Amino acid sequence: MPAETKAPSAFRVWKYGLLRSWPGAVGRRYDRKYGKSVRMREFAEALAGSKDLIGVDLGANLGKYTRRMAEACHHVYAFEPDPWTAEKLRANLDGFDNVTIEEAAIGTAPGTVRLYRRADFSEDHERASEGSSIFAEKSNVDTGTGIDVRVVDFLAFARGLDRDIGVLKIDIEGAEVDLLEALLDAPDVLARIRIILAETHENRILSQGERVRALKARVKHMRAPRINLYWD
Repeated sequence: MPAETKAPSAFRVWKYGLLRSWPGAVGRRYDRKYGKSVRMREFAEALAGSKDLIGVDLGANLGKYTRRMAEACHHVYAFEPDPWTAEKLRANLDGFDNVTIEEAAIGTAPGTVRLYRRADFSEDHERASEGSSIFAEKSNVDTGTGIDVRVVDFLAFARGLDRDIGVLKIDIEGAEVDLLEALLDAPDVLARIRIILAETHENRILSQGERVRALKARVKHMRAPRINLYWD
């Protein structure tokens, strides 16, 4: 989950946009900075137009952004698979009658999956709760702390909604790659979403690097829905 909530200056956005075209590693670094710099502006704009729409928070954690969705959207569905974190999420959103909390992971098929907590979870539950992942290869998890959690098929879930999705936030610690690939091959679901803001984790799950680069190239010029893969 990103720490920043303040939108960057127009000059900074312009500078990053200019430097992102630089070749090689420099250009890639500024491409990421540019994407990150506009995410909060896009999030706010999406919420402003979602009064009669649904907000979906995949990887809600403790509810920082779920709360903002709940204040703007008709209804919000928040998915959080870790039992400890889901309990805190419920407490943090107590009083919001337009939020449904699903204690479940999200995927491309229903079932059960093993969830691994961050290696420092026992030292600081709240801070480390952000890093739980279904990927044992993620560099900061402890494979000895795995717990089985329920998985919800996102495509089936989205197709069953009675309203369109104004904003879809995805921060699911590596599982976003499979989900985004499936979404891009499901035009009927994409047509019901205004904006997707997702974090990728190829820096922690190195085997995903090529797939993430392919996803970024694929969505770079998409306008409907708008997809920002720099929610980190």
